[in-house]
Amino acid sequence: MRVLCVVSLMFGLVPAVASAQSRPPSFSIQGAAGATMVDPGNQVSAAVGFSPMPRLTLLLDVQRTHIPTRITRHEHGSSATRGGTLTAVSGEVRVSLWPPHRVTPYALAGFGGGRARPNVNETFPSPVTNSAGFIFFGGGVHVPIRERFSLFGDVRMMGSWP
Repeated sequence: MRVLCVVSLMFGLVPAVASAQSRPPSFSIQGAAGATMVDPGNQVSAAVGFSPMPRLTLLLDVQRTHIPTRITRHEHGSSATRGGTLTAVSGEVRVSLWPPHRVTPYALAGFGGGRARPNVNETFPSPVTNSAGFIFFGGGVHVPIRERFSLFGDVRMMGSWP
């Protein structure tokens, strides 16, 4: 009887132990929008995810990042950053600390590629399109709201090459 009480209490306090064994692989659809942190800009994305295990999610993501042109006037001149729009496809891996039915932090990493189109304006009049590759990593928090609806927020660091 004592063993049954201890095991029941353990399953009540740690629900991931009881449910991790019965969760089948799952698919998800995710959408995100947010601001860039270093330069003023924004990013929107949509992803399809596959979770072969409760704490692991593999994502295929389509995203668009836009950074506006920035002109800074100085006492003896000015400087300008062209900015632009990156439209890309990426693959991502998310590893969560706990299963998805609990609030859980996660780590992420991925890579991708796409087209970069620098802004065209009076300072930068030439239209250009470049191929771009990138890698990224970061972390975030997953918050379940209902059985099939949850919110997430993350911070990413990205490095790119032409």
